[in-house]
This record gives sequence, C-alpha cells and structure tokens, in this order.
Amino acid sequence: ALTRSFYQWTGTAAASAAALANTAITLIPSGSDYVVIAGGTFVPPGAGATTLTLNDDDAVATPNLSAPFPHPGGTTSSFTVCSNGSVWVANGNDDGYAPNIATMLANPQTGWYSWHDCNPTEPGSGSVKFEEAGGIVYVTWDGVYSYGGTSAADANTFQFQFELATGQVVIAWQSLGSNPPPTDFATGEPFLVGYSPGGASADPG
Repeated sequence: ALTRSFYQWTGTAAASAAALANTAITLIPSGSDYVVIAGGTFVPPGAGATTLTLNDDDAVATPNLSAPFPHPGGTTSSFTVCSNGSVWVANGNDDGYAPNIATMLANPQTGWYSWHDCNPTEPGSGSVKFEEAGGIVYVTWDGVYSYGGTSAADANTFQFQFELATGQVVIAWQSLGSNPPPTDFATGEPFLVGYSPGGASADPG
C-alpha cells in the first residue's frame, strides 16, 4: 500500500539522544507529498516568544497565524500543540504520553511528530514556546523535562519550524535528556519522529 507518512523509531531513550541530538530534517513540499532531507538550523526563541500554557499530556491551540500555512492536506490558520512533542493542524489527535506508531498513523489530523513523554509542569522544567518571525512559525520545547525529570539532565530542547509562504517544515533537535523510565519502557522512553497526514495511513516501516 502507498503511504505519505514516514517515521523513525528508536527503541530506547539513549538511542534517541544519540540519533537526534544536534541534528535536523527539512520537509520540502512536493505536490501532495514531502521530500525529506537532512539539514536545518535550530533558532533560539526570541524575546517575543509566547509561552504556551500546557499541562502534562495536554494540547492547546496557538495564536492565529498571520497567513494560512499550506500543507499536503490543505491549509490551517493555527496549530494545535501537544505537550508530548507534536504539532497538529487542528485538535483531535491522541495526546497520550507513550509514543505509538499505529496511533500516529491513524490520527485524524495531519501532524508532525517528535513524540516523547514531556512534562512542562515538572518543577524546574522549561516551557513550550510559540513565535512567528520573518514568515516562519517556531514551536520550541525549550528545556522541557521528560516526565518524572528532576534536573537539567532530563531537559529536552527541540523545535518545529513552519514557513508560511512555502509550506516547508524543519524539525531541529538540540540536546535531549535522560529519561527516568516510565512503567512501559524499562530503558527510558524513546522518541517517535515523523509526519502523517490526517486519517488512516499504511505503515511504511
């Protein structure tokens, strides 16, 4: 079966950190698909960035964009941001903490993923920030702790960039923290990285 989804799954927290830290991918629109290449630059949040009020396992809408963002399934005038490392074109996707490939592929709303059990309400954690500057929307996990995290060693910093004029998307990772193991991942929770359009998608492997 054909699919427009893609993903990378790393089996442990340590493998995720080794694979993703200080890397980026760029999704270039090509008709109803993306061409995905390595590369992109993390941009630190500016002074005008807005902190999104997110609880654990939560999702909220961003402020309206200055122009509609084009994506392979249409356009959106705002995003929905999930505390667990994903951005969707609208509310309605699963906001659970445990990364799950089948769930990502079946979600009803188009989404971009760096899915991990993050909790911005942990004491000392950084926050998830929204900013639009120079025609690009930035959604940044700025030192957000993994669930159960207690120190900067548990902080995750990564970013989604959405270029309004072109529909290009960048996902950029900086540092990823160690993760105290939740009950369902004996070696710490991994990251599920990828993209899936709204509706059921076949598993590309």
